[in-house]
Amino acid sequence: MSPPTPVPTLDGALRTQPAPGPVSYRPSSAAGGPALVRQLVLALVCAGYAVGSAFGWGSDHLAKIMGDFGLSAAAGAAAVSCFVYARRRRVRFRPAWLLFALSSAMASLGNAVWGWYEVVLRQPVPSPSYADLFFLCFAPPAIVGLLVLAKRPVTKAGWICLGLDAWLIGGSLLTLAWSLALAQAAKAGAGASVAETALSVAYPLLDIALVSMVLALHFRRSPVCRSAVNTAIGALALTVMCDALFTSPLLHNSYRSGQLLDAGWFAGSLLLAYAPWAASRHGRAADEERTGGHTRVVREHVPGQR
Repeated sequence: MSPPTPVPTLDGALRTQPAPGPVSYRPSSAAGGPALVRQLVLALVCAGYAVGSAFGWGSDHLAKIMGDFGLSAAAGAAAVSCFVYARRRRVRFRPAWLLFALSSAMASLGNAVWGWYEVVLRQPVPSPSYADLFFLCFAPPAIVGLLVLAKRPVTKAGWICLGLDAWLIGGSLLTLAWSLALAQAAKAGAGASVAETALSVAYPLLDIALVSMVLALHFRRSPVCRSAVNTAIGALALTVMCDALFTSPLLHNSYRSGQLLDAGWFAGSLLLAYAPWAASRHGRAADEERTGGHTRVVREHVPGQR
């Protein structure tokens, strides 16, 4: 610790003033309270939905309601949460959260249409239907949003490297998926219409593109808002995993609304709804100060100095 510094006063005398030491900021113990409560509520809601799905919700009709309109409500909550957060002032990656809101809105509409057929009209969902159109529109905004979240290259070579990383991951997954799932899906739809065959191939292809961006972003994510970005990546990864299970020939033919697979989609939507608010208030303030804020330097005026 440095010795006290003499400071001249107005009468010429020297007054000893302790040298300023390092200022330590200790986070308040109450700062993590609201975040912990939100995480606990999120875990309880997801666990409750999973338990209900595991037991079939008690009846087939209730299972369809929870499997269709329950997923629509969860995706709608994610869309509203991301949109509200994107409308705040001094928000990092505003276009990404708006794109995630659009993506979740498409998923919400798709599940609502699915529920309209199963619950309201009480008839099988046709294939293709408007639900497929909304579900196919889920992946493109999410992919572009992940590109916005990625650590932005500053040169053309950096953009080329980012594109090559995504292409390499996507190409490897495409080769593996074609030899396993896509070939079986095309074979199973050999006697189907062109639209049904296109749908059976389009879903895995979009999932491959989305998981490629998830993996590429894992290595190139920005250090700003790390907790929010990691939560969004985890939510989309969980959604893609459930999509892959749904499109697999083993589960696709035996799938019914309200099964345990819906719990994964439900948890993915709620995680995406929680993602923009994952960082604590102090963490968001630090990110804003580090990236978009202004640092004020307070200078004490000493007589005789300018």
